[in-house]
Amino acid sequence: MDSQDRTEIEAVVRTYIDGMVHGDRKLLERAFHPKMNEIGHFQGELLWNDREEFIALCQEAASQDAPMIWKILSLSVAGDIASVHIEDEWAGSSFDDYLLLLRSEGRWQIVSKAFRVRS
Repeated sequence: MDSQDRTEIEAVVRTYIDGMVHGDRKLLERAFHPKMNEIGHFQGELLWNDREEFIALCQEAASQDAPMIWKILSLSVAGDIASVHIEDEWAGSSFDDYLLLLRSEGRWQIVSKAFRVRS
């Protein structure tokens, strides 16, 4: 993986976290491909959201004062795909997020997110 890919992918992850924590639609639309999906269990329920559903959840739980707490645990790139495992905090819970990114039209975007709530 070259350093430019790493820098660009880390910027997308930062944009995602900022948009998620603060409920910022424009940031989330920049980070996520229009056909993205989000999958995982939350409060005992299986969520399988498209981009619009995920953005709505973020807007409902948004806190402008919430700190952005996250770190990348692993990042790998193979050509025009990348996977990133991050640990983050959102809406009072800690999560493991697994992000799948695709480089398309000259930029990286998240195409899928699978998550679990950390106990």
